[in-house]
Amino acid sequence: MEEIVTSRFPEETVKKMDQAVQRGHYRSRSDALRAMVEGYLKEHPHLFIGEGAKKLITDSPTLNDDELETLGTNLFEDINLTKLISEGRGRE
Repeated sequence: MEEIVTSRFPEETVKKMDQAVQRGHYRSRSDALRAMVEGYLKEHPHLFIGEGAKKLITDSPTLNDDELETLGTNLFEDINLTKLISEGRGRE
């Protein structure tokens, strides 16, 4: 099932989207927005950690480096956990 979502964007953002559509990268604004949002969500899986994973992390403060890396790999496919933590701390 699809839902319609109404959003407001700055004029400059809309112009960039329209350019991407005019250049044939997307068929429409809707396609452009859908691809951009889906791409963002795929790149940021940490936004969707379930409560079970949060509890596991909270209850396991004594994980060694290898265990932590394994947990991170299972939670965040294709993302290095050390890099993710650094980004979260603003230390990229």
